[in-house]
Order: sequence, then C-alpha cells, then structure tokens
Amino acid sequence: MNPGVPIAFLQLTKQPRRLLIAVAGIAVSTLGILGQMGFEDSLFRSATRLFQEFDADVALISPQYQFMVLPAQFSERRLYQSLSVPGVKSFSSVRLGIAPFKNPVTRVNRNVYVVGVSRNGNVFANEGWQRKAEALREPDEIVFDSRSRPEFGPIAELFGRGEVQTEIANQRVRIVDLFAMGASFSADGTAIVTAEGFDRLFPARRPGLVDIGLLKISPGENVDEVLARLRSVLPPDVLAMTHAELNEREQKYWRSTTPAGFIFKTVLILSLLVGCVSAYQILYSDISENLRQYATLKAIGYPDSFFHRLTFEKAWLLSSLAYPVGFALAAGVYLGATHLTLVPLVMTVERVIGVYIVILGSCALAGVLAIRRLRRSDLSELF
Repeated sequence: MNPGVPIAFLQLTKQPRRLLIAVAGIAVSTLGILGQMGFEDSLFRSATRLFQEFDADVALISPQYQFMVLPAQFSERRLYQSLSVPGVKSFSSVRLGIAPFKNPVTRVNRNVYVVGVSRNGNVFANEGWQRKAEALREPDEIVFDSRSRPEFGPIAELFGRGEVQTEIANQRVRIVDLFAMGASFSADGTAIVTAEGFDRLFPARRPGLVDIGLLKISPGENVDEVLARLRSVLPPDVLAMTHAELNEREQKYWRSTTPAGFIFKTVLILSLLVGCVSAYQILYSDISENLRQYATLKAIGYPDSFFHRLTFEKAWLLSSLAYPVGFALAAGVYLGATHLTLVPLVMTVERVIGVYIVILGSCALAGVLAIRRLRRSDLSELF
C-alpha cells in the first residue's frame, strides 16, 4: 500500500510548533551552505579576476611567487630568452605593486593595487581593457577601476565631469579612463599604468624586473609541447606554466594557505549538522509518538518498506518546505553582500540544484537514523 504524501504531511503537521522549528533549522542550514559556497566562490573568483583577463597561453613567474599581493620578481631577460624557443610567438610583461592612493575629495590615503603593463604585445584578452591600456601615453596617466571601493572617492562621478587628478605613492597621477573589474578580498581598488609609470611610482624597485611574463604561442603549436621546451631551456629562476595553471595556483593559495579555506569548510560542516539534527529530531519524535500505531500496522501485515517509505516522504516534505525559505534568505544575503563589499556573489543554477540535493540527502540520512528507533523497539511490549 502506498501511504501517499497526505499521511506524511498530516503526521508532520500534528505538532505545528515542532514542525516550524525543524523547518527553521533546515532553512538556516540551507542559508549556511549557500552562503558559504557563495562567499568561497566569490573569494576565488575575485582572487583570479585580473589573471583571468590576461591574454596568454603560457605564464612565467618566479619560484618565490606566493600570490598577487606578495609576488616576486625575475629578470625580463628571461622573456627575451623565451623567444628563442620554437613555438613562442610573442611576450608581454606585468608588474604588480601596492601603493597609497589619495582620495581626491577627502585627501585620505588608501592602498590601491597597481598593475604596470608593457607596451609590447597584448596584456589583456578583454579588448576594452586592452584598448584603454594601449591609450596610456604618459607615465603619470592611469586607468582606474570604476568598481573599486567607495573609500577611494566618487571617481566615476568626478571623471564624468572631466579628467581627475590625484596622487599615488605621493606622485601626481591623472585618471584618463575607467574600466570595470570590481574589488576583491585582496585588493580594494586597481589602477593600470604603463611600465614607465610603474617605475615612477616604485622608484626603489630595480629596473628590468617583472612579476609575470605572458607568452603567446604560434598558431597550430601544441601548448604542452612548447611548455616542455620552455622548461628545458629556461633556468630554474623562473617557472613556466599554462594560463589555467596560474589561475589554479592563485586559487590554491587561498584554499590551502589562508584561514579562509578552513573557515569555509567549517561553516559547511556545521551547516550540514544543523540541518541533519533538525530533521532527525522531528522524525525521531514523530516515530516515538506513533510507535503503538506502527505496531498495530505491523501486526496486521504492513511490511517494513511501508514505514521506510513513510519516513522518507517526511524527509522529502521537510526539505521541500525548508529549502525555499533558506534559498530566499541566501538570495538576500547575496544581494546585500554584493552591494556592501562590491565583490559579486553569483547564485548559479548548479549550486541551487546541488544544495537542494545535499539538503534532501541530509534529511534522508536523518530519516535512516530515526527509523532505527522503530526497528530496535519490541513492539509486543507496547500494548
């Protein structure tokens, strides 16, 4: 016999207050999981946002390179040396640094991420960014990220009225154009300058050193084969890797080295426990209250599969009632966090479906644990 959904629903709603508490617990679990995944994805996405826009097949970095805020330099001669490797078509270079940016309105300094780009070759795959970088002519000209933190000042508004002048590292600069990238967990704002402009802002840095080399491979060449040739030719003071490996290296730093990765995993585990415990409590209490009725049904011939099916239907109902509430709360958190931090949190379809399956699975697991109460009971002693 198929009990159908109404029986499971009527048993759950017999104690509305208890059902409400369980739904709230599972909804909080959903909020925690979706929030954790959103912030983690946002962290890793923003950490490599700049790198994802690099126009490169192969990247060169120093073995001492840690991550974008703590890079390490190597000689630009290695880039010229790479041109001797068959299959390498061209190169460009990137210099990275952090310097104080003076808010043009309040005159308060806040650190900005400075990206120095070379004039030879394309640095950015984003055509708009590349055109604006190529338009830089003088060392004091910069292109500023319009989606940087508001603490840098109303740059977009001021630029709409004309050219904006301010200071970076106590050097006068002119904002001649804007691009849109957004803040990240490691950089509140970003400015693009020429290689000459970078040397002007960081005079203590030795000339001829770069942080990242970007290599383009000739059409028809196999990237892995060219990469193997580069590794055999270049000395050990540089590391050669694909563009994808550079992005993965940057993300791996945040996952394994910083406390962020541990915190996100802890939040995920705790959120799952909250949901599982909430579902277990209501299912266990429901089975305990109905043991006499279940004993009667077993006595007249109902198989164990009937009770298993009934319990799983309750688990499905619990997850289906709680998930929309948790999803709505998480969507609000996504919108609020994006507005406050300027770091975009994106709710993907895969995440929505995947988290629902996880919540449903945790409720089903709670049902498996709760139904042990029925199997362990000596039903003959209940009458």
